[in-house]
Amino acid sequence: MSDDADLDDVAPGGRGVDIAAGLCLAALALFALLWLIPNHTQPADSQFDVAPGFFPNLAAGTVLLLSVVLLARRWRQAPSGGGGLQVITEMAVWTALAVAIMLALSKLGFLVMAPVVIAGAMVFSGNRTWWLIAAMALVFPLAVEGAAWVIFTVDLP
Repeated sequence: MSDDADLDDVAPGGRGVDIAAGLCLAALALFALLWLIPNHTQPADSQFDVAPGFFPNLAAGTVLLLSVVLLARRWRQAPSGGGGLQVITEMAVWTALAVAIMLALSKLGFLVMAPVVIAGAMVFSGNRTWWLIAAMALVFPLAVEGAAWVIFTVDLP
């Protein structure tokens, strides 16, 4: 079985939906890299500071690279049947969830929202070990907040 055949098992929407998603993601990443991030971030305060646009640029660059890889792999593959309704529905649900998390994060703060998101993701992914879910949901946000303070001297909301 080839690698391209394995992709059909993972992506039920088929080749066309993957190509459309790759094109959309590449366009959004380019928009972020070329206009959004440069026009809405300032340079670093000193030569020892990390510029505010560094991590957004890193994330957008990663999305661009991965979308180009997706496009290249799926473009070479022979067309296959299959509807994209399931993929589009999943994208809509994940987008709505991301927007809800973003809004709640700005209202409630990182230390309240991170445990909820981590616990929810662990349960959704099939983990049912309650003590592991509780430990990860409590320890990880505290470790991230402590690391953010030590490394960047930034107090998370």
